[in-house]
Amino acid sequence: MNYRNLNSIINFGDFIDIYYKVKFNGFRILTSKIFRFSYLNRVSSKWDSYASQSDFWIIPYIRENWNLKISGDKSVEFEQYVFEKYLQGKKDLNLLSIGCGAGIHERNFAKFKIFDTIVGVDVSKGSIDRAIDEASKENLEIKYYCNDFRTINFEDTKFDVILFHSSLHHFDKIDDFLRNSVVPLLRENGILVVFEYCGPNRLSWRQSQLDVSNAILKKMPRKFKTLIDGKSIKRKIYRPGLIRMLLVDPSEAPDSESLVSSLNSNFDVIEEKQLGWNISHILLKGISHNFLGKDIEAQNLINSILEEENKFVTATKENDALFGIYKRRT
Repeated sequence: MNYRNLNSIINFGDFIDIYYKVKFNGFRILTSKIFRFSYLNRVSSKWDSYASQSDFWIIPYIRENWNLKISGDKSVEFEQYVFEKYLQGKKDLNLLSIGCGAGIHERNFAKFKIFDTIVGVDVSKGSIDRAIDEASKENLEIKYYCNDFRTINFEDTKFDVILFHSSLHHFDKIDDFLRNSVVPLLRENGILVVFEYCGPNRLSWRQSQLDVSNAILKKMPRKFKTLIDGKSIKRKIYRPGLIRMLLVDPSEAPDSESLVSSLNSNFDVIEEKQLGWNISHILLKGISHNFLGKDIEAQNLINSILEEENKFVTATKENDALFGIYKRRT
């Protein structure tokens, strides 16, 4: 297991992370991790009651930037884009969402009324319970399974659309997984839709992106660097240690660096778009709640961060996230 020889077993940033977890959530956050021994229990415990308080994807300007890169329109999300470009006029389709979480993307697709069956699978019972509840509120017929996707027998069912949204990077040996577990389920004329992190394994950030991100953080106004308690300040970005990664979520990015090459070796690419994330992902973690209003200064700062990220991706040829549409190789 070689994560570019960058990821130490434990480092100073881990102690800071533990300090704030205990400060904001109490010691129960540690005991809930330490005493869950099995792989699936650790993974599911991360997501059973997870609610993003300050991750970069909660920022409207960030999501609009993704929309712009994918659809060309900041107001058009990827589900609508996929429907209008690839699925409009079709009917009685089957959709499978692997690692569906709380089910927002299945619900978004279900509203287009072109699916006979929509199936969502996730190992987190808490997430599946929320998905079932939300689908019921919207009177949407979606089948949800709380299980390891690889243990489910779909019999002879083939799917017209298979979706991975921030879930494919949680699988190990991605090339084998796609070849043996995903390709056989995709109908010959079906499409694979992917919105994914594809950066360093185990979030073992490259020194280049740490340097740029920390330089930007240092110059940011203090009010945009406050953590969720409104008092503490984010002062530096650290590479997470391997022990912390395995303790919190052992499924986090074990083979993410091979995600793009694995997709390209198992499918024909219809389209593939780089989303960046190299800087914004790590820079804004823990402080994203400061950018939720319609403050012009906040918007300008986010825009400047995204500009720096685009420059970084262009200069380094590195990209930590992508949106892609793929079809079965013929």
